[in-house]
Order: sequence, then C-alpha cells, then structure tokens
Amino acid sequence: MKRRNFIKTTAVATIPLFLKGIPVMASSEMDSNTLEKMALAAVNCGKILVIVQQNGGNDGLNTIFPVDQWSSLVNARSNILMPQSSVLSLANNLTTGLHPAMAEMKTMYDNGQMMIVQGVSYPNPNFSHFRATDIWFTGSDSNVVLDSGWLGRALDIKYPNYPNGYPTTDMPDPLAIQIGSTLPFSLQGPNMNMGYSAPNPNTLLNVINGITDPAPNSDYGHELSFLRLMKDQSNIYKTVIQNAYNTTLSTSVTYPTNNSLADQLKIVAKLINGGLKTPIYIVNHPKTHDTHDNQVSDTDKTLGAQATNLTILSQAISAFQQDLTAMGKDNLVTGMTFSEFGRRIISNGSLGTDHGSAAPVIFFGAALNTSPTQVSGTAYPVPGMIGTSPVLPTNATVNDQVPMQFDYRQLYTTVMQDWLCMTEAEATQVLGNSFVKLPIFNSTLLSTVNFEDDNNKNIVLYPNPCVDGRFSLQFPEKVGTNIQLSLLSINGGIIDTRVVNLEGQILDLKYANLSSHATYILSIDWNGRRFYKKVITA
Repeated sequence: MKRRNFIKTTAVATIPLFLKGIPVMASSEMDSNTLEKMALAAVNCGKILVIVQQNGGNDGLNTIFPVDQWSSLVNARSNILMPQSSVLSLANNLTTGLHPAMAEMKTMYDNGQMMIVQGVSYPNPNFSHFRATDIWFTGSDSNVVLDSGWLGRALDIKYPNYPNGYPTTDMPDPLAIQIGSTLPFSLQGPNMNMGYSAPNPNTLLNVINGITDPAPNSDYGHELSFLRLMKDQSNIYKTVIQNAYNTTLSTSVTYPTNNSLADQLKIVAKLINGGLKTPIYIVNHPKTHDTHDNQVSDTDKTLGAQATNLTILSQAISAFQQDLTAMGKDNLVTGMTFSEFGRRIISNGSLGTDHGSAAPVIFFGAALNTSPTQVSGTAYPVPGMIGTSPVLPTNATVNDQVPMQFDYRQLYTTVMQDWLCMTEAEATQVLGNSFVKLPIFNSTLLSTVNFEDDNNKNIVLYPNPCVDGRFSLQFPEKVGTNIQLSLLSINGGIIDTRVVNLEGQILDLKYANLSSHATYILSIDWNGRRFYKKVITA
C-alpha cells in the first residue's frame, strides 16, 4: 500500500493539540499543491489569510440587505423580513444595510475595515450541502469533481519524502492551522477526511496499534513506522505552536464570552502575535446556517437563529480585528467569510428559506481597497462594496435566485495574487484556468488576461467593434459540443453566462443592453480549455 493511500484510508494526516480545550490541527499533509504554493509564497511576503467558514448556506438577503430593492423583499419574504428601520445603514453606501445583529461589523465597514463582494457563485450552482461545499473547497466547476482542494495537497507534492527531515529552517511551522472540530480543506470528497482528532499523538498510536513495541518488518510495520514518525513531527509542530501561543500578548482586548468562534480567533491572534510563520488559518462558525425554519422569531423578525448566528460572527471578528490593530499587525492579516451557497429570494412557510445560489462574501482587515477617494470614478465606486445590490424580481417565485455577479474563483485568484504574493501562472495552475481579478486589495483594476496569447488567437471574434451587441465567433475547427460563455466587464463583473451547443465553426451571438464605446471580456470554455476575447462596442 502506498503511503498516501494509507494516510487517506486511515484518515490520519493531522494530529491535534488542545489549547484551552479547543482542538488545533496543524496540517502539513493536505491534499492539493495549492497550499504549498500559497504557504511558501506567503511566508516570503509576510501576509496571513484567515478563512471563516459558515456552514449550512447563509441567507445573504437576511445578512446584507439591498435596501434599494425593499419592495421586492417585502413581496418575496414578508413573513421573515424585519422593518426597514431596523436595518443598519452604512457609511457612503445608500443601497445597502446590515442586519442589526452586526453592529460591530457596521463599525468596521464605516471605518474601512470591511468589504462586501456581492453575488458570488458559479455557473450552474449545486444545492447539495456536500457537493456545493466540495466545489468551494476544490475550486472546481459545478460539473467537475476534483480530489484535491484549493487549499490542499501541499507538502506531499513538493516534498514527497515528508516527514523525513522536516520541519526545516526555512519553514519551521505548519503550512496551515485549522482550529475547530473539522478539517474542511483536507476533504477529498463529500465524505472523506484526512484528519484524526485525538487528545495527543500517544493516544492516536494506541488506538491504531495498541502497543509501543518496534514495528515488524512488513508492509503494515512500515506504515506503522511512518505513523510514528508523523507523531514525532507533530510533536515538533506542537512545540512551536505552544511556544507562539504562550508568548506574552500585551493587548487588553476583551473577546465575547460563550462564543466559540471568538475563542478560535483569539487563539489565532495569539499565534500571530507569537510570530508563527503559518500563513493560512481556518476557523469554523459553531452553528449551522441551514435555516429552513425558524430563521427569525415569529414575534420579532430581528431575533431568531439568523440574529444569533450573526451576533456570533460580528462580535468575534470585531474583537479579532481590534486585537490585530493593538498588536500592530492589522496590515498583515486579512480575513474572508464563505458559505457553500446562499438561499432563495422567496421565503418558505416555516419562517425560513431554502437552498439558493449566489450570496455576498465578506472580507475584513486593514489593507482593503475601501478608500472613498481611491474607488471614486472606478467601476466599483461604493467604498467597501464590489458589485451592486442584487436585482430582484418584483414578484419572486420559488425558482428565482439571487443573480450571480462574480465567480467565486475570481476571489480566490485575487487572494492568491494580490495578497499571498503568488504569480498569475501559479494561480492559474491552482485553479486550472485564469480568472479576472477584483480590486479587493488595491485600487488598480488589473486584468490577468493576456489577449495576445497564441491560445486566445485561435478563436476569431468579428466584427470588433460590434454594433448592438451582435458579433460572431469563428472557431479553428468544427465544434460538435457545448460551449460555456461568460461575458465580463473589464474589471471582472459577470454580465451574462450561458451554455450553447454549436454544430459548426461559426457562432453568432447577441448581447442586449451593452454600453456604447465600452470594453468587455468574453470568456469561452471549449474543448477543455479557456479562451478570452476582448469585445469592443461601437
């Protein structure tokens, strides 16, 4: 049996220690080359990414309210909608408000420490918790199943002999730390987990083997020896984590009590303060966001499960940000939230909402592109928000969804390139395709698209400039399959996405309501490859 297969079979790749009763998994054997690239790049540039997972599918319309669409909200979800007067207004943003349970995050937004990216999803979204989570974890298309995550398979690829000789002088610390009871970014699929939660490595070995005698000279014995070596390496990581955790922290920030997310983020803050080089931390919201029923109280729509969830989120993130600021490291750390999908526009009859598609993603930190002067006159002129309020139908039906504005992989490639110091080529390798970046971290709206690449020249777009949104694509050979097309603004916003079947070489297209004298990007997925064409309107 190969070592990798043995690890996967026994679900042993990370061995936790416990800090204040919270399991901390120090993972250096996760299942993708992405983490390796991100971690090694980030160590050199000194940046840290903290990911907050909101399991269950958070209701974006009951978190970040499109107040300019209020009448449509009233028509779609009157049984769960709070009074508009209860929604928290935001500085320099007349179209958007926050749930009243997010008072701390409102302050962060008003102070330029929070950013909203509206309408994040992907084409043909999946509404299964397992599959949708797997898509977000792996960075895949909805119809592609990958066995590695976008934050996975790190040292096993670049360092195939791990754990022999590690930790090293260059990388003495874990590449990623997951705090909580699960290891989401090590998932190989809906039901596989590379982590094993045990109080200590000795307990783990006793469970597996039951003895501590020398291993026999057999395949089983060789694998047992490897596990013992992993135990030794985990003890080393345990030492560096505990040393960082026990470093004196001079800040006096008060974290909320009875808040598991705050407890996790407090540990992250202590590890960052202690100088740990780990560039990626993952924490988990303790409660489910799968609110099919009782999302709100039947007597007060500002209360209920959603309010509880958002109170936990807001208070925890606010305390964490204050801690980073007090220790002078707030410019080195950024965080992002994610949930596997949003929820439908229309509510159900049980004071809840059912599985949906697009939802907002929140970034937080001190290095975001939220300056009013910097964003003025750009494609996204509202400080602290990329995209617009979701356009909702006047009378939504059960089949209506929050429209997608941005592909979630645009966020990933932006984080990798503009925060974790990876190259465009590395980010493209990780995601399998190139995606247009978003101005999350600076005001310069750079495109990752090289239109002069020979690959993009294989397809001809004409006429260009086009008139009335009409143009054609000529392929280099006869096409007899589906083609996925996404029309983007020059800054990455998704305007239209469609799948067409072409039997021939020429595809005629019509896009309504394009602006005159404007430039767009057409993304073409065909024959297992992605092509980009620049579209200019007359």
